[in-house]
Amino acid sequence: MAKPYKFTPSDVPARRTNSLYAEIVSDFLAQGAESMEVSLEGVKPETLRAGLRTAIKSREEQDVRLVQRGEKTYLVGGV
Repeated sequence: MAKPYKFTPSDVPARRTNSLYAEIVSDFLAQGAESMEVSLEGVKPETLRAGLRTAIKSREEQDVRLVQRGEKTYLVGGV
């Protein structure tokens, strides 16, 4: 009988020291825009919002905020 799983030789990827969401927030601030819509391919809007919310809270400076309108997510700077 065939087993329902398989093993594939692979190295464990290194952990990212900087989260993708923190990188998104930093890139937004570097743009200098007042506000921008954010989307991330392959990521549900709820997951995107949760990740961005955590990244914003972990910043020492509260110079950006998250705004949700329907299913769209926006970052607003200069807060």
